[in-house]
Amino acid sequence: MGGVGSGSWYRFAKKTSVEGCHSLDVRRLHREGLLKPGWGLSWSWSRSGQKTASIGGLVEGGDRAEWLVLLFRHRSGLDAEWEDVQQPVALEWTACNFGGERPWFICSGVVNGVRCGRRVAVLYGPGRYFLCRHCYDLSYESQREDKTQRALRRAQKIRQHLGGSANMTEPFPEKPKGMHDNTYMRMFWEHHEAEMEQLAGMREWLDKLQQQLG
Repeated sequence: MGGVGSGSWYRFAKKTSVEGCHSLDVRRLHREGLLKPGWGLSWSWSRSGQKTASIGGLVEGGDRAEWLVLLFRHRSGLDAEWEDVQQPVALEWTACNFGGERPWFICSGVVNGVRCGRRVAVLYGPGRYFLCRHCYDLSYESQREDKTQRALRRAQKIRQHLGGSANMTEPFPEKPKGMHDNTYMRMFWEHHEAEMEQLAGMREWLDKLQQQLG
């Protein structure tokens, strides 16, 4: 079986993140005992308890799984017709440090005529096929955050670590029972620095907005 995909038709905007895509993790499929040659498998995704999508597959190979043929339906837009897709994905196995083997997907994407062939644990499906995040140019949500958002997130994590709320308008949490004073004060000043960085970023953003509005 050969791979799928040609050209760069599946290049998405860099705003797309891995968190916003349906994904298949070969490690989880293996843990669930679904990678057995000759078996058919089904997988589904849900949100808030509601099923949002599903996919089927056929596992092929000899003593162990060598191919996973993904079976699903896809449409390129809300007004487009649904079409049946069969995507063969090669599997590769490597030895684990403490015995046994673990599987990998071999990405079948092609960009500008060059086959990807990366060995990856997760494939993502924002387009017609399930490919690695490099082929779809996907980012993580944390990579999309600017310094203001990162500073806010640091401050909120400190608050929550101390047992308080992430709400920045609430008072800073009191020292938890059993925590050393030095540890508490270190976290207090780390929170203060992050909060000041976040406020400075907000002021900078507001200044730029005022300039744009004239």
